[in-house]
Amino acid sequence: MNDLLGHELRKALSDHSNYNNNHVSGQRKNRAAAAATGDLFDEWVNELDFHDMVSSKEAKKEYFLTADDLANVRYEPIGGGFGIGPPTKCYLHEHLVKTSVRKHGRAGVVKKLEARNKREEKKRMREEQAEQARKRLKTITNTSADGAAAAATATTKTASASDTQEIKNLRKGLLKMAKENMGFQMSGAPKNWKIEVPGISKATFAALMGRPTDVDLESFVKKGAYYKEQYDASTLFGTYEAQLTKDFNRECVTQNIGPYVSVRYKPSTMELSISGYAEMYATMSYRLFG
Repeated sequence: MNDLLGHELRKALSDHSNYNNNHVSGQRKNRAAAAATGDLFDEWVNELDFHDMVSSKEAKKEYFLTADDLANVRYEPIGGGFGIGPPTKCYLHEHLVKTSVRKHGRAGVVKKLEARNKREEKKRMREEQAEQARKRLKTITNTSADGAAAAATATTKTASASDTQEIKNLRKGLLKMAKENMGFQMSGAPKNWKIEVPGISKATFAALMGRPTDVDLESFVKKGAYYKEQYDASTLFGTYEAQLTKDFNRECVTQNIGPYVSVRYKPSTMELSISGYAEMYATMSYRLFG
C-alpha cells in the first residue's frame, strides 16, 4: 500500500501543471469534468496544491475521513480569539490524501468519489426542477399581485405584505425562541443556536418562506426526507436587522443573529427546525456611585 501511495503522490508532484499561484483551500477543480473524463482519482489528488491547507470540517467531507483518522495527522492551528472561539485545525492536502488512500485504498477512494458524483448530480437535477418551479411561481405572483408589491416597504427587509396574522405571530414567536437559545460556549464565544417547532403544515412552511401559493413545495429542493434552505434572517423573523440582537448585560456584550439562518422542514413529521450563529461585540457599561 505504501508503494502505491508513494507512486501516486510522486506522479502528481512531478506534474508541473498542478502548480499555480493560487494556494487557497477550496479552489477545487470542476468535478463534473473529471467524471466525464474518468480521471476521478487523479483529479481528486490534484484538486489542490499539496501545500494547501484544509479545515477539519472539509477534511472529513472531501477525504472521507473521521475525527479518529485525523487524530494522528499533523495540523496547523489558524484563527481563534475573543468572540470567535478556539483556532481551527487545518491540515495539508498532501497529508490528507495520504491518510485517505492509506485507509480506503485507491479503488475505495474511487468508489466513494463515484458515489459522491451521483449524489451531486441528483442534487443538481432537484435544484433545476425547483428553479423552474420558482420561475413559474414568480410569473403567477407578478401577474396577480402587481398592486400588492407596490404597497410593501422597499427600504427594509420585513415580513411579506401578504402575511396572514397567523404567520406574523409565528415569525415573532420564532424570533423569541431563537433569542432564548442564544448564549456562550465554554470558550466564551457565542454558541450556535437551534430551535425546533412541531406541527407545521406544508402550507404554513411555504407561507413562512415567502411562497404561500406553493402548498406542494414544488419550488423547494428536497434532500432525503427534508427541505432545507439558507434564508435571510430578518425576512424570516419579519423584523428589522436591528431587532435581531440580544444584550448580555452581565458580560457587557451584545450578540447579533447572523444575517442568514438554516431552515429545515420534514413534511412527514411536520417538524420545522431553524439554526444559526451569532456575532458578538463588546458594549460599554457605566455605574453611578453616590
